[in-house]
Amino acid sequence: MTGTVLALLGGDGSAMPIVFVVIAVAAGGGALYRYLKLRKKREDLERLVRRDPRLQRTAIPCGLRPDQISWWCRGLPKGDRRTGLDFGVEGMMSIDLGADRPSETNVAAFRWWWEERSRTRNRHGANTTTYSKRYLPTALVKLPFALDQRVLIRPESVLGRVGLTRGGQQLESSEFNRRFRVEARDEQLSVYLLDAGFQQMLVEEFQGRTIEVFGELLLVAGQPDHRDESLTGVVGELPAMRQDAYRILQAIPAAFWRRAQGGNRS
Repeated sequence: MTGTVLALLGGDGSAMPIVFVVIAVAAGGGALYRYLKLRKKREDLERLVRRDPRLQRTAIPCGLRPDQISWWCRGLPKGDRRTGLDFGVEGMMSIDLGADRPSETNVAAFRWWWEERSRTRNRHGANTTTYSKRYLPTALVKLPFALDQRVLIRPESVLGRVGLTRGGQQLESSEFNRRFRVEARDEQLSVYLLDAGFQQMLVEEFQGRTIEVFGELLLVAGQPDHRDESLTGVVGELPAMRQDAYRILQAIPAAFWRRAQGGNRS
């Protein structure tokens, strides 16, 4: 009996082999859990596409590769190393931008990711650099026309909310100025966009979100306040992101589209 115990403990009573077995089992269990979780998300993504004939899976939303999205969209984090996207869907949607009849445009929703660098120093003084992924639900719309100017609306910083470091364009609504920072080369264009109704909608329904309009793209990024509970994790946020992009499009004043396309300039 004693010999059997010593054999299990490594012959000399050491518990190292058992420790290695425990570590291996834990690592294997963790890997299995991650695999099953990923498989469930992929199954839910396929289910989402099957139940909505307008949707299809995509790795190039609106025809753009991740590096092109990163270059065009200033409102998305760039991180310290790589960027990319996963769990993407896209499909046509009817919108009304003040024309005589609704237009069809492509609306994509996906999870954007980027890598952030962190550095630590061990007890021997050696530096170690690691990278961790961060994620952001995102919607991208291919507009039926191109705009020459960019308007970027992003959440104001904590210090900006109390007025210590507030920057960007200041509008009439102090509540809006506390919540959002507006960046636009043509400040009059952003005034056309951010009328009283649009400001109120952003304050009430889109706090903490980023909205950007430039070229042929509309970007909406940030955590939605609703989701499809029948779908797992980020996949359940994709329908909400498409809905939010539609809400933003429908709320943008027609005067903004006219000015952004070069009409009614003063």
